[in-house]
Amino acid sequence: MKNYLLLLLVVPGLAAAQTPIPFVLTGHLGADAYRSAPTYVYLRYGRIVDSAVVKKGRFELKGTVDAPTKGFLSMRRNMDDLSDHKAVFYLEQGTLVFTSPDSLRNAQVGGTPLTDAWRVLLTVEEPINRQLNALEKELRAATPAQQQSPAWRQGLQAWRAALLRERTRLDSAFVRAHPASMISLYVLNTMSKDATHDGLVTALLPTLAPAVGTSPLAGEIRTKIRQNALGIKAQTALQVGQMAPNFTQATPEGRQVALADYRGKYVLVDFWASWCGPCRAENPNLTKAYHAYKGRNFDVLGVSLDEARDRAKWVKAIQADSCPGRKYPS
Repeated sequence: MKNYLLLLLVVPGLAAAQTPIPFVLTGHLGADAYRSAPTYVYLRYGRIVDSAVVKKGRFELKGTVDAPTKGFLSMRRNMDDLSDHKAVFYLEQGTLVFTSPDSLRNAQVGGTPLTDAWRVLLTVEEPINRQLNALEKELRAATPAQQQSPAWRQGLQAWRAALLRERTRLDSAFVRAHPASMISLYVLNTMSKDATHDGLVTALLPTLAPAVGTSPLAGEIRTKIRQNALGIKAQTALQVGQMAPNFTQATPEGRQVALADYRGKYVLVDFWASWCGPCRAENPNLTKAYHAYKGRNFDVLGVSLDEARDRAKWVKAIQADSCPGRKYPS
């Protein structure tokens, strides 16, 4: 058999390590895994791809990483489907040991703190992930009648939502049980990709050990949550029926114009730029709208997105397009 490794992702937030970290991978595979000769195992981490010959079921790989790094080891050259022929682990200082009676998929992997904690997490999540895989198979095998059935789709959606809630509960329990492991921080980083988990992630971050909770990745997670909160606040402010947020910008003549100056009017706010051809192509239509409704308490406010260094282009575009009655703060 041939071995092939899926790509390995550098763990976010730890890429700035200064001293190379040496690692060793050793493996002992059962005869079923290496009947063909020669047999190779393939490892890829970062942009590095390495391989080793399996001799009498044994192999060894050595290398260095700049930071603890997640990796995949495989015995397949086909890179399209490694789901059944790979081992997942973390490369860090120390020796990782693989033992399996047949394939890498069934290998027992351990020997370093991150990988040991990672395997615990996989064991915790395995029942839920197995059901999620079954759900996906059912979805792919659906008949046309099922696909068009709202009740069938709603049933699958409810099933999936329940499984994801349970996985979140299990992951949260893992984080609380392993506060000193960076794996817990990686779990929270994954959770934080869904803004609906921001409250939970915010509550769990302080439970981490100081060395983990003050790491660069923890800072990135906190920043992401703050940005999500600002985005939600902005979305709420821009919902239909809400008062538009006020802003103040200068006209070409230097006069300050605020949206609040138009309170009580119907205002069409047009965001444009001198470099935006489609925006400027709409100017004749804006002129028509202004002339059609200017007697009905209507006005047009054009807000430029040009950079300050492009002021000359902005002013030139205003002069070239000449939209009567339109205000041009920038």
